[in-house]
Amino acid sequence: MSYLVTIIAFIIVFGVLVTVHEYGHMFFAKRAGIMCPEFAIGMGPKILSFRKNETLYTIRLLPVGGYVRMAGDGLEEPPVQPGMHVKIKLNKNDEITHIILDDHHKFQQIEAIEVKKCDFKEGLFIEGITAYDEERHHFNIADKAFFVENGSLVQIAPKHRQFTYKKPYQKFLALIAGPLFNFLLTLVLFIGLAYYQGTPTNGIADVAKDSPAEKAGLHSGDKIVKLGDYKVSSKNELGQATDKVKDKPTHITVKRNGHEKTFKITPKKYTEQITKVKKETHYRLGIQAETEHTAFKPILDGFERTIIAGKYIFTAIVSLIASIFTGHFSFDMLNGPVGIYHHVDSVVKTGIINVINLTAALSINLGLMNLLPIPALDGGRILFVIYEAIFRKPLNKKAETVMLAIGAVFVLIIMILVTWNDIQRYFL
Repeated sequence: MSYLVTIIAFIIVFGVLVTVHEYGHMFFAKRAGIMCPEFAIGMGPKILSFRKNETLYTIRLLPVGGYVRMAGDGLEEPPVQPGMHVKIKLNKNDEITHIILDDHHKFQQIEAIEVKKCDFKEGLFIEGITAYDEERHHFNIADKAFFVENGSLVQIAPKHRQFTYKKPYQKFLALIAGPLFNFLLTLVLFIGLAYYQGTPTNGIADVAKDSPAEKAGLHSGDKIVKLGDYKVSSKNELGQATDKVKDKPTHITVKRNGHEKTFKITPKKYTEQITKVKKETHYRLGIQAETEHTAFKPILDGFERTIIAGKYIFTAIVSLIASIFTGHFSFDMLNGPVGIYHHVDSVVKTGIINVINLTAALSINLGLMNLLPIPALDGGRILFVIYEAIFRKPLNKKAETVMLAIGAVFVLIIMILVTWNDIQRYFL
């Protein structure tokens, strides 16, 4: 039963993260008028699919990401290539309205053609030898035309609906929107948790056993107003003051039953492993803060927690990249789908609140990782757009295609290695 709960939790967490990321891409792409033929969650063979307007929505077998296909983004391959035999339907202007690749639809007045040359991005034409006269003809593709494949009509994007021909700022927004929506998801989750749980104050809800606070004589219900020379009016100020005092003996002043009392306390040193090669040191008193429910503080708390999480994960990513050059890199520093499943399995046993916290952290991690300047990721493609904006011309198409292919192979190899390492680490 616990395995079933973990699997359901993993599917929900993975689905939410990828759906939000890809929806961000699609939202701004469609706002810019870019055609999006497919919105996919997962990779590999299709499990479920349905079509709404011009977009096919699919759920695929492998939980290793997702994608939004944007027409003319350089990543799609048209289903028609030179040498193929297809059937075409023409309008009264002899423009192609349908390219028929199956016989599920009973079209009338169609032509068979052997494709010799075709262009579905810039020239938008098919050139080939027709069966009725065995002569070579050139046919332009109509502004509204379709591939007829697997029983479905897939619209062929005219130039003004293609990613390639949009302005740099429109491309930039469509690409950065995925990570941006992940950051927004983190913010929404943290704000929601703050409204549900309340925001922490400088009051004491509980004192940990054998902690500095217990040894000093602090009780639940006390409100801390001063630590050493630092005044305290919130939990954040208390944390900052504790880190400044460090583990030196100092005085702490609390308000108890309307009266101020002063005690002597020595904060305890706490070292946290941020990455394999980096640690952070903090100091703790051993108290659980009281919380309060207000109208606006949860919003501020959500922003603050998002910034803290972003800074934490950004630091970890920078350390990860630095470790490659210092020789400290290990695949244990990375987690793929198997590693995420393991973390979900550990956290789901502790309750829904911690699962939501994990989802928020994974979301901001997904956003930041996708901004890495690797050609197959959003960050690499954003660099291409920045180049276009600066030099007023797009990067050479062949060079861009080669870099995207190399980047995709690199990401795939890393994903395979990380997944295998996770399997060995957690299950073998």
